[in-house]
Amino acid sequence: MERLPDTAATAARRTRRVAELLRLLGHTAGGRPGRLLAARLAFPASDNTILRHLKRHAAIRVSAPVRVAGIDDWSWRKGWAYGTVIVDLERREVVDIIAERSAETTADWFRKHPEVEVVCRDRCGLYSQGAREGAPQARQVADRFHFLQNLREAIEQQMTRVSRSAGRSLLSPADSRGASGLDDDLQPSRRARRDVRRALFDRVHALHAAGKTRRDITVAAGVGRPTVRLWLRSGRLADRSATTPTARSPRGFRVYLSQRWDAGCTHGDHLLQEIRQLGYTGSYSHLQRFLAGWRRAGREPLAGPQPLTEESRAIDPTTGWQISPIMAASLCMTPQGVLTAAQAAKVQALKQASPSFTTMRQLAMRFRGVLRGGKAAKLDDWLRDARASGVGALQRFAQRLSRDLEAARNAVTETWSNRRTEGQVNKLMTLKRAMYGRASAELLRARLLPLGVAE
Repeated sequence: MERLPDTAATAARRTRRVAELLRLLGHTAGGRPGRLLAARLAFPASDNTILRHLKRHAAIRVSAPVRVAGIDDWSWRKGWAYGTVIVDLERREVVDIIAERSAETTADWFRKHPEVEVVCRDRCGLYSQGAREGAPQARQVADRFHFLQNLREAIEQQMTRVSRSAGRSLLSPADSRGASGLDDDLQPSRRARRDVRRALFDRVHALHAAGKTRRDITVAAGVGRPTVRLWLRSGRLADRSATTPTARSPRGFRVYLSQRWDAGCTHGDHLLQEIRQLGYTGSYSHLQRFLAGWRRAGREPLAGPQPLTEESRAIDPTTGWQISPIMAASLCMTPQGVLTAAQAAKVQALKQASPSFTTMRQLAMRFRGVLRGGKAAKLDDWLRDARASGVGALQRFAQRLSRDLEAARNAVTETWSNRRTEGQVNKLMTLKRAMYGRASAELLRARLLPLGVAE
């Protein structure tokens, strides 16, 4: 019998053209919709057959060398399990789908692709570590959008702190900075909040001793009525007790970590591996937050945050309502030329009510210019000014950015970004939801990889 290799493969039950059409239907529509379309086009096939053709083709597909790789995570189940997507940013196509998110699998993938020269990522520490281990020759570029997003979140945290403490502006600066007996390793912002709380407690009792009613005390001190009632009944300011340490908390391994820290082992990765042998089940980021207090003790302390006594609630001149922290953070990041008349009025009200907002807006506008300017030296100047700003949220943001300084400098000087990777993540999640969340990583990979010619 004569073979026809150009028409059908050996022992194949379909011609190459029909098999290609099945793959196209599975790639575009999926299994069940593809089955209905195939029956309508007069070459019926089951949904399993269509997906099997598609996955087999994706498994033998040979990818072109990747020079610029974008990497990001996607959620199997939000907050619980995540996978990884890798995109060729030059060709704008997905290269691979990995079923998990870890530094080890990321490093293994990059070791198999030594041709990678640039790695674009978000600020996830796992991908940073994996790229360092698997592709030490590659330049890492942090995504500029995530820098702006993180800065906006830091501004929102600061404005939330101002909003919660606005009633406390009635305290004098001397009262708001009274002694509190706190441990020295607490952050300056936490010490300031504890000091203000102690001063408010004393003020409530002083007003009560002067014969004021609870309603009058609530208005004068700027404290809620339930809090006033609790403080007057208890007669003491109770400390907020910490929860009992568990295997997920580094506090349960404080003695061992302290011994290793004193012995000179301060690397988070090494300490994580050691305490995992002792039963630690928490995350790497949780351990790093625990060690941050010890790291701060070994370097020059931050300048203290601006006292809450200088802040007050910002009122929208149009509606008479308080401007929310989310709105304040959004306006803080918006350039003057883009603001509407109503938004400009809100910005002016925020500047008059909150000196820290004025500082944050000036630094935020400078930061936007730094990211677009292409000069890494200006980033160093901005970090120095942010650390000296006296605004705790900006100081913490500058500290976190300094830990990823090389990738941040590359983000300023390089033109690459991770936006196309984010777009592929959106496409992946759309396909995942269309398949009711039951698709495997193999099937998601087959549907996201471009349909090329298998070799």
